[in-house]
Amino acid sequence: MEEKLDEKNSKYIVEYDRTNCIGADMCTFVDPENFKMNEDGKADLVKGEDKGDGQFVRFTNENMEDMGSPLRRAADSCPAAVIRITEIATGRRVAGAPERK
Repeated sequence: MEEKLDEKNSKYIVEYDRTNCIGADMCTFVDPENFKMNEDGKADLVKGEDKGDGQFVRFTNENMEDMGSPLRRAADSCPAAVIRITEIATGRRVAGAPERK
């Protein structure tokens, strides 16, 4: 059985603000395995954990330093900047929207 990933055994966290998704479909175009368009015109993060208020997270050990990573490309291509990827150990933003201060 595959071990469930969480912040203790994962390198990165993918955060997705579905509430502010504008339905541009860029994430589903560049990463159809991890993002799917829903009937309401917004994308869903595949295997994303619902944190409430339209916020979803997913933990991964996929190499996000690779510019060709589909998840990283999805985060970087989102015109609404609602996908963020952060390295858990350092808190460093790897891809997507800049940190909000």
